[in-house]
Parts: sequence; C-alpha cells; structure tokens
Amino acid sequence: MPLSTFAFKLLASKVFGEQAKIGKTLEDPYFEEVEFEKRSFWSGSTKLVKRRREKSIPEYVAEKDRKLLRRLRKRAYRMEMMFNFCGIRFGWLGIIGLVPVIGDLITVMLSLMVYKEAKKVEGGLTPDIEFKFLTNIAIDFVLGLVPIVGDIVGICYKANSRNVLVLENHLDKKYRRLAVTNA
Repeated sequence: MPLSTFAFKLLASKVFGEQAKIGKTLEDPYFEEVEFEKRSFWSGSTKLVKRRREKSIPEYVAEKDRKLLRRLRKRAYRMEMMFNFCGIRFGWLGIIGLVPVIGDLITVMLSLMVYKEAKKVEGGLTPDIEFKFLTNIAIDFVLGLVPIVGDIVGICYKANSRNVLVLENHLDKKYRRLAVTNA
C-alpha cells in the first residue's frame, strides 16, 4: 500500500471513524456487486465470481419515480464516484471543490440541483426527507470551506450519494407499503 493511500485512510478514519470505510457503510448508489458461479469450459469446475452491475429498481415503484431515481443515481455517480485513485472514489465535485470558495459554491449549486430534481418525486418529499437532504448538502459545504483538508473530507462524505440512498429508501418504503395493501 503506497504511503499516500495509508496516510489518507488514516486521516479519514480519524475524522469519520467507522464511516471512513466507504465501501462498507456508504453503498454505491448506482452499482451493486453480484456473485455468481462460473463454470470452466474445459474442466467443468466452478468458482464464485464477483461482478458489478447496475442496481435494479423494484417493479412496484411507479415508472415516473423509477426514471427519476435512475437519473439521480447516474448524476450522483458522475458527481462523486466516477474516478478511482489509490482506492479512493471521487467524481467531478471533488475536482471542482479544489478551487477555493468558488468551487465550493459551484458544488453546492450542483447538489441543490439534485435536491430540486428529487422533489419532483410523485407526492413530493416528506419534511424529514427534505431535512436529511439539506443537512447532507450543508455538511458537505461547511466541510469543503476548510482549505485542503476540507476538500479531502468532502470527497469522503459524498453528500449526493447519501441523498440518493435516502431517496431510494424513501421510495422503497412508500411503494412497498402500497404494494402490500393492494395485494
């Protein structure tokens, strides 16, 4: 493990504690890891293989909301998880955020655009979901204002990915309840 990766992970673990293990606590809003058996053509033996695939959205979620969630997942992926450097996933917001003050303002505007898009969900967002969205955006903005260290911490925080997961859980609970009552 390179020294820079070790130092970064140590810093992240001190700042975030358990949340520093991004792969374990904050799941990827766009992809999921799937295991399947792969059979050898020649020997016939099998082994377990892990692959990444696009996350599926349950069928009981309304079509309009599925399209919206799919669009927000792609946007969050591009904004925060598109690139991988030394095992650290980051996106365009991490790069834009490196510009002092102006970069932070641009990232907040882009995050608020995701929030505005999420409000188009059928039936709107509940006040507690809106509060979670805005709190994640505010935390990311405040952390980003700290020079250099704030940018690194902001890359680890991934506010938009958190918001997409909040929206996904909200839609899942909402439509699962409707599916159960209609069955």
